[in-house]
Amino acid sequence: MVGIGDVSELIKSPPFELSEADKESLLMKEQDFTPHTWNDIKQVIANGDLSVLKRGPTDLRNYILWTRHIRAKYGSVIHYVLSERLHWEPPVEGRFPCVDSVPFANIADYRILRNDWPYGTTPDITHLVVWLRTPLAVDKDGDPTPESRQLIASFMQKTFPFARQRSDGLLWFKNRQKWQSVRAIEHIHVLLRGVDDDLVTSLTGQAPEVMICRTYIPQ
Repeated sequence: MVGIGDVSELIKSPPFELSEADKESLLMKEQDFTPHTWNDIKQVIANGDLSVLKRGPTDLRNYILWTRHIRAKYGSVIHYVLSERLHWEPPVEGRFPCVDSVPFANIADYRILRNDWPYGTTPDITHLVVWLRTPLAVDKDGDPTPESRQLIASFMQKTFPFARQRSDGLLWFKNRQKWQSVRAIEHIHVLLRGVDDDLVTSLTGQAPEVMICRTYIPQ
């Protein structure tokens, strides 16, 4: 694990842009970190400033070190995600080949996975990512347009009925580009509360143990 004394170097030369919340977390001791609760995240999404979401100190330090390692080995995190997680061919002229240009219209054009490096939340929250071959339209601020929001909402209702059937069991958001660490592949964050892990495993094809943050040992 990276010590507190080494954190200044991580802050000076990070492999992706750090938010103020990231810097604050890096300078913390693990025991001083307070995980985000469900209500915290609801409020953050409502306020629109998703940069305040943060990972725990150890996970964030390891995420930075892992990103450096992956860039050295694969050339970029994007290449890693495409080859090792999504198993998709690289985009052609900035676009991924797709079956249907309408987002979520064809199951071959998206994939749902566990987030390898989730935000620091209470244990009842599961963090997934929906990866898409097809881009979602956004407004000038980088937020989904009303049409995109409707597409996303319909997809959520169809795909996560076990969460929808429970009151207040699902949240989603799309980060603005400046807050994304993987920018070249369209993706949406999904948070589920109180969902059985077996259901998540059946949906993603991934057991919890495959998440990189649980197995990564800093180089």
